[in-house]
Amino acid sequence: MKRLLYSLILAADHSSSVWGRLQFMSGVVLKIAPLAYLLDMADWWFKENKQFGTFICIAILVNMIVGAVKHLKYKTFDFKLFFARNCMMIFVVCMVYIMLEMLRYTAGANIVGEIFKVLIQVTTLMYPTSKVFKNCYILSNGKYPPEFIMQRLYNFERNGDLNDLFKTKKDAEADKINETE
Repeated sequence: MKRLLYSLILAADHSSSVWGRLQFMSGVVLKIAPLAYLLDMADWWFKENKQFGTFICIAILVNMIVGAVKHLKYKTFDFKLFFARNCMMIFVVCMVYIMLEMLRYTAGANIVGEIFKVLIQVTTLMYPTSKVFKNCYILSNGKYPPEFIMQRLYNFERNGDLNDLFKTKKDAEADKINETE
């Protein structure tokens, strides 16, 4: 960082030759450009995915709070472990999401891409959300969330079926009728 600042100062120094100032300035630009590009991409992504971005940040924060409460209740809280595991979860969520988004953009701007986008976002949100549900289930001694929700959650984690996750009682009855026919 100091070298970058020194290069910027030297690029503005009028006692240096024009060639020397151009060299210092090109060095600064080459070092800052990748960071500027990444920040621009992050800004664009948050504008395009404002709701999802907000929800994933909230889900991660709530997961951290509920996880801390659970571990404090059972006297198993360790700050280093808490910090390390949450940093790892954030890293994993970000890396997997980025890779899945790359696949989605490869699919193109069509119905397949849109369906895949919904699946990616639900799946990504389910990681911290499912941990919140599981910890709340433990904290409430299996009373809340209800067992049927927990069962759907475990099924979704196993098979990724969005229809099964959000299926209503009416849908389940229609499935039973179709199976008997």
